[in-house]
Amino acid sequence: MAKDLGDQSLLSNKFGTISNKEVIFLSKKGLFGSKAVEEIPMHQIVAVRFYKQKSFVVAILGALGILTALVIATLFSGSLILKIIGLVVLALGIWIAYIGIGGIPTVLITTGEGKTTQSNGWPNDRNEAKAFALVLREQLK
Repeated sequence: MAKDLGDQSLLSNKFGTISNKEVIFLSKKGLFGSKAVEEIPMHQIVAVRFYKQKSFVVAILGALGILTALVIATLFSGSLILKIIGLVVLALGIWIAYIGIGGIPTVLITTGEGKTTQSNGWPNDRNEAKAFALVLREQLK
């Protein structure tokens, strides 16, 4: 007689929770958007994919922000207010360029019905997204 082990949690992080029977996935989670909790039974999941969405347009916008800050600092070197504005624009430009170059980690789950759902995170969430995809992929084998 087989012994039922019950529902054992294997991993829980910003992208959801993986157990031996189901996945509670925080789908439609974007950088600023809201998230929806989706419970997917393990036997319905066909594939899982981890990738980083890189955007060169966003990186270029960040570089333009950095250049704008340097121009403000050069042309208006005497004004304290413009120096502060230049520093804010510089920090914002560096942050935007980091997002564009670093990429947005994404976990994509495909079910047997052909339905796909994804969740995005910040660039520093890359390790959590990768761990979520790897643990789920191991459970699919």
